[in-house]
Amino acid sequence: MRSAIYFFLSVSIGTFFSCKPKNGVHEIVRFHDENKATDDIYIRYLTEQIDQYPEEEDNYIKLASIYKNQRSEVKAVKLLERAEKHNPTSLNILLNLAELYLKDENIEKLSASLNAVRKIDPDNVKFLKLSGGYALLLEDYTNAIFFSNRALLANPYDNENYYLRGCAQLIHNDSLNALISLEEAYKLKNSYKNFSKVFEVALALGDVAKARSYIDKFSVKKPDLNLCYEWGAYFNETGHSDTSRQILMNCKKSKPDEFGIYLELAKNYSRANNIDSTLRYVNQFLGTEPKGTEGYVLKARTLEKINYYSEARKMYKAALEIDSTSTLAQRGLENLERKVAYLRLIKRKEEVQRQVETLKPLNSKEIN
Repeated sequence: MRSAIYFFLSVSIGTFFSCKPKNGVHEIVRFHDENKATDDIYIRYLTEQIDQYPEEEDNYIKLASIYKNQRSEVKAVKLLERAEKHNPTSLNILLNLAELYLKDENIEKLSASLNAVRKIDPDNVKFLKLSGGYALLLEDYTNAIFFSNRALLANPYDNENYYLRGCAQLIHNDSLNALISLEEAYKLKNSYKNFSKVFEVALALGDVAKARSYIDKFSVKKPDLNLCYEWGAYFNETGHSDTSRQILMNCKKSKPDEFGIYLELAKNYSRANNIDSTLRYVNQFLGTEPKGTEGYVLKARTLEKINYYSEARKMYKAALEIDSTSTLAQRGLENLERKVAYLRLIKRKEEVQRQVETLKPLNSKEIN
């Protein structure tokens, strides 16, 4: 069973509850020149207001929001950390900081922010969701489920809460229930994030009919979105290798930030037993997604084919360091160790046989 994969980014708080490994399916936000000009005016104004009234937290929040929309998260963090010094008990500032720390996977600072929020409002829904995201970072299934269920009790109509629970179930290898949770998320909100995740889990489970149903319906709802990656993955999974490869190669040009394309291309060439192209694309994938467990497993299997056993072992172990529960990596490593042990035994028998042949008297009978 293929692992459920890929990671989606947006500015909403719940999007940071991604399921590992994170393989970049990024929705690129385009900013028009007029929007940038307007932002520059607001940035100057809000900066002046902050300098004059450093204890007014609302100005920090507004300016940080602009920075986040511009994908200037470093500026947003520095700004909010400055705000925290003036307003150390501001729930809004602490939650906004925690959101950014989660996105950056800054575990130490995220933990500190969440502890501060817990003392102020432990039942805050955003706090529950961020705590669930924190647990996912740590691959702590128990707490991820705990916080996602608490968030659902607080608001059963929030699609992000179902999404969070689905991600928690995925790290526990409970793909069937994860699919149910993610389908609930999609019913509540037909967003790209929800579609992308439910589509990929359905495809990973081998339910190609359901995956096709989702991509067909979403294509009608969002005709302006380029779903070339999803179509490429679908045709790859259904054995239409040539069609998949053509779509993915074009998609690579139009969506260079969707790093999952490289993994799909590697799988495509692996099925065709094209070793060079498989290694080329899996290396490109791992260069952009160094925590991509599936990439390490695919590379290990490819290296095995050309008898690079030591390097293959390193790849399996690298996958297990990222995800110790990966059955693909564990089974691959065990099979490799058995294969190497068997080859060593064969080699040893051959060496013994050669030694016997060398020591045999010239007029001796054949030794069985």
